[in-house]
Amino acid sequence: MDYNNALNALMVLVTQAVLGSYVMLLTEFREPQRVWRGRWIAVIVLTVAINVALILFANFWQLYTRLGVLTVTVPYILFTLWCSRYRGLRVVFNICTCLWLGCIGNAAGMIAQALLPESPGIDIVVRLIAYLALYVVLRSLKNYYQRMLLLLDRGWGILCLISIFTFLTVLYMANNLLVQNPLIVSFAILGVTLVCTCAYGLIYLFFGRVLREYELRNIQQMMDVQIGAIERQLAATSAAEEAIRIQRHDLRHQWTLLSVLIGQGDKEAIKDFIGAVQKQLDEAAPARWCKNAMLNAVFTCYFAQAKQQGITVEAKLAIGEQLPVPAAELSMVFANALENAITSCLALPLEQRKIICKCIEQPCLMLQVENPYQGEVYFDSEGLPIAASPGHGIGTRSIAAFCQKHHAVWNYQVQDGWFKLRISL
Repeated sequence: MDYNNALNALMVLVTQAVLGSYVMLLTEFREPQRVWRGRWIAVIVLTVAINVALILFANFWQLYTRLGVLTVTVPYILFTLWCSRYRGLRVVFNICTCLWLGCIGNAAGMIAQALLPESPGIDIVVRLIAYLALYVVLRSLKNYYQRMLLLLDRGWGILCLISIFTFLTVLYMANNLLVQNPLIVSFAILGVTLVCTCAYGLIYLFFGRVLREYELRNIQQMMDVQIGAIERQLAATSAAEEAIRIQRHDLRHQWTLLSVLIGQGDKEAIKDFIGAVQKQLDEAAPARWCKNAMLNAVFTCYFAQAKQQGITVEAKLAIGEQLPVPAAELSMVFANALENAITSCLALPLEQRKIICKCIEQPCLMLQVENPYQGEVYFDSEGLPIAASPGHGIGTRSIAAFCQKHHAVWNYQVQDGWFKLRISL
């Protein structure tokens, strides 16, 4: 076994192991995640092992420097696309980001080797230190980054081109120019990666702007929902107070009539009279759907809207005052889900309009909103319903962002003419 081949094989092994950890950190695998993550690890480990074995025993290094894109990078991209919950250029951007980070580590190792040519292995050591430092930075940005995967709908192709161009430039310079002047070319490679780093800084600022706009829109929507719910709650309370005032005014007449019925000994008439009075009192009381005040206001608001549109509402809501997530955020989930359900029902005849809303707290908070629908429902690569017209679909993305933030499991599906949303926290 040649010593240089062994060193090169070790460098490939270290590099691919770290880059694999980057890809795993940024990738959200399909459900069940443990199974798909395991499949991904098995295939990637096998791919890297084959390349390392060829370098060690078949003098593959010279070919690897030119064909590594085909023997490692392309399998990475294709298999990650298959295993990822997302599809398309979002996943490619994940891998391109990892390649860019790898280029930074590679440039650091090349410079160290150029400065200390008599120190074999210094390249690998410096690369490993750089990789670990970059991993810490990447981990700190993971949640922010994954939120953007959900919120940003377009522009991923342009973002991918930046890191792809950097990777191919670094690859060309390392394979064709590095031998001629290692120190100068190593610094040139570092300069290329720094330009890409500046571009990523701009991408970060762009992501920040998108996120702020989304949060402002979400806050505005939340305020609108809460204001509308409070207004309806106040209207219901006022109506209940007015009904109670009338009931109090009529109370003396009711007592007089009850006394007459008792005097006559008409038990059936007495029961009917008491039942009628009780029904009036029940109808006057404001609806109480759950113990949490904010959620109760949202349910009151949207259930009232549904009934005004001739939609039958079937609700079974076992929700206490204390919730595992902020009540304001959960109220937005219900508001978006119920609004979408109401909109879907309006396309149906009156006799078919129905919304079923269920929620339980044990063993965990689980909710389900379902409604009949008309026409065809299509889903995108992320499992989200595709909006029928431009400008729509914000509610479903808001729900997905909520689930992403709180690590909830969510699922949209259609079954036997019913559209269903299920969320488990």
